[in-house]
Amino acid sequence: MSTEQTAWGDAEGRRRDILSSAELILEEQGYAGLTMRAIAVGAGVSSGTVYQYFSGKEDVFAALMERRHDELQRALASVDRGLGVVGVLKEVQPLVTDFWRRFGRSAAQWEAKVLSGGRRGKEVAGSAQDYRKTLRALATALRETAEQSGQELVDDPALPHWVWDTLIGLADDLLLQGARINKVKPAQLVDFACRAVERGITKP
Repeated sequence: MSTEQTAWGDAEGRRRDILSSAELILEEQGYAGLTMRAIAVGAGVSSGTVYQYFSGKEDVFAALMERRHDELQRALASVDRGLGVVGVLKEVQPLVTDFWRRFGRSAAQWEAKVLSGGRRGKEVAGSAQDYRKTLRALATALRETAEQSGQELVDDPALPHWVWDTLIGLADDLLLQGARINKVKPAQLVDFACRAVERGITKP
């Protein structure tokens, strides 16, 4: 919920308030609880104001994912390549885990709602584009890191997809504490997974 009054006429600030409200609702109540009225209440504005920025909650959800994808892309662009492949993966994993914590359980509901409403265009296309940008940023970071370490990556277009899916799977386990049930510490699981990924994507 917004704690400060955004100045009148500050359109970008108002949009940030709306998205911050939506993200909090999504985290606490999931996609089902994400309504335009609830978003408006959390942002301290009228429902009409929210509709000035977004046509519906599907658009809001897409904007939230875009914002988090942008964050991931910036992190991948700036991460120190000198850390090595394992180090880079460990640096990025907390952001992936946070991404999955916020959107994992809601993404399938969002996509089903958009597709069932025949709105495949803007929202799904935009989300797919954000995802592809993140995969390209991931591929670039891994390639440059490997080169700096004197390693060579496996030449396969599936590589960034597989790495991303592995990081998401790891994030899911960390959030559900599956490994901890079997007395495997989170840091141990992350280290093992990142080293396994390195072995899987680099040539011997």
